[in-house]
Amino acid sequence: MASAISFKDQFFYVSNQRFHSLIEFGMEVGEKTATTDEDKSFVSDLRKRSDAFYPGYDFAIEREFPSLIESKFWARVFFDLAHLIFRREIGNQEDTFWQYSAVGDAYLFGRVITRSVQEEEQAWLPTTMASIETDAFHKKGVNLRL
Repeated sequence: MASAISFKDQFFYVSNQRFHSLIEFGMEVGEKTATTDEDKSFVSDLRKRSDAFYPGYDFAIEREFPSLIESKFWARVFFDLAHLIFRREIGNQEDTFWQYSAVGDAYLFGRVITRSVQEEEQAWLPTTMASIETDAFHKKGVNLRL
């Protein structure tokens, strides 16, 4: 049995174990990066609901994150989760076999949530750890030696 992550007619499946780890890691990242009481309430609400997610759950973005602001929060969180897995800052670091696919699943989760936001705000993109690093890199400018 697998779990689905969906928005309208777009979906992807992950194993129940992977789904559980994505939700748990997502809540961990959400708790660490929440900056407002509203952000903290999003994490708390998801934590309360998360026991019902197993085994085999259809995680419909439009149902689970009904407000635009909540979807924006979780889109950023799941992109940040992918970044933190890639940087080996979250999860079991003794074994690496799981990381490449977990990065992909967390990124895709963030992408599906972003798509749900873009239904209302077409050009919206979250400010993520990776986008902040990118901006800092580009602000350095080009260093040419002649």
